[in-house]
Amino acid sequence: MVISPGQWLHCQHTPVADAITMLPTDRVARFRERYRAGISPRYSGPLHALWVAAVGVSAMLFAASRLHEVQALEWLVLLLALLTGNVGEYLIHRRLGHRLWKPARLFHQRHTGDHHHFFTADAMCWDSPRDWRVVLFPGWLIVVVLALVAAPGGWLLAWLAGDNAGWLWVLGVTATYLLYETLHFSYHLPEDHVVHRRLPGLRRLRALHQLHHRPEEMTRTNFNLTFPLTDWLAGTLKEPTSR
Repeated sequence: MVISPGQWLHCQHTPVADAITMLPTDRVARFRERYRAGISPRYSGPLHALWVAAVGVSAMLFAASRLHEVQALEWLVLLLALLTGNVGEYLIHRRLGHRLWKPARLFHQRHTGDHHHFFTADAMCWDSPRDWRVVLFPGWLIVVVLALVAAPGGWLLAWLAGDNAGWLWVLGVTATYLLYETLHFSYHLPEDHVVHRRLPGLRRLRALHQLHHRPEEMTRTNFNLTFPLTDWLAGTLKEPTSR
């Protein structure tokens, strides 16, 4: 079977029966119209995604190139970075994305105010690449994460445990960020999209995120977007009921 680029990316490539359930309600449609009107005509979804990927992959390749004769125990730093990222995404999502704290009010507005009004459980799919603005984090955020999380943590671990530990931290933090962006993007593709059919477990992760997009659930359940480890530990993991 030959898969066209459109099948990998575009939300309109979904069976008609499934598409009916994905159509936005009138309220969501009106919000989307207002939101799109405020997007700069110079905005490009593909360039946005390309920038994030280029910065992230470049940072990972550079960090990997600095590794030298990594010992078995040193690989645990990579696991530490991934676990820290899992807890971090949960706390930031729950505490800042869904609770108004004045210093982070712009983040709250972008997430609860924009993302959760643009996408609801019954309207999870974007329509064009210009909608990627409300799916992806701002392009500058990956630079902030590298500067304020990856670099200081890497320096500290290099001082405590050697250069390999520092570079593995940078590698893990960046990989977690890209994984978050990639998985979250995939959740806003159609339920029957080819990537969900071909990648084991992805359909379940999408269903968890779709449940989170229900107004009555968004402040209570399913705050992890990569793997629901912290949700499980915190007792906030909720499985969707069968339809």
